[in-house]
Parts: sequence; structure tokens; C-alpha cells
Amino acid sequence: MNNIPDNPARVAPPEPPSNINAKEIKYDLLDAYLDSDVQDGAFHEELENYIIENGLVHHWMRKLYSREADQVQLDMQDTLKSFVSDYVERVL
Repeated sequence: MNNIPDNPARVAPPEPPSNINAKEIKYDLLDAYLDSDVQDGAFHEELENYIIENGLVHHWMRKLYSREADQVQLDMQDTLKSFVSDYVERVL
């Protein structure tokens, strides 16, 4: 039997946590959402709930028939990017 104690200098340090690239995950999720015809899953359901609960559909519809109609597409893009960012941070 070998009763030699371990030398703390020789013990491997714990591995650092893997670096998760949240920015890349956000981009991939947004890209997959825009390129996909699939409309089920947790992300889609949460996005629908967010849009409906915050009354964004009615807001955008009213805005379409005003002088700010050009702004609707930008609002939708901003909302989607913001939601994707919040979703990824919440899930990770």
C-alpha cells in the first residue's frame, strides 16, 4: 500500500465553466425562427403570449393606418430581437 499523501501542487485545478456564447445563441435562435415554418415549441408559445399579453397586435394594427405605418416593421424587429435576447438569458 502506498500511503504517500497527494501533493496539492500536483492536483489539477477545477475546470473553468465552459464559455457559452450567448450572442451567437441569440443570433442562431433568431435565424432559426425567421427561416422556419414550424410554429410550435416553447419559444413560439412564449413569443405569442408576450405579443398578445402586451397588446402589441392592436398597437401595430392601429399604427399601420397612421402616418407612422413605416415604423411598424421596425417596431416588430426591435420587439423580436429584444424578446430573443431576454428569452436566451432567461433559459441559459
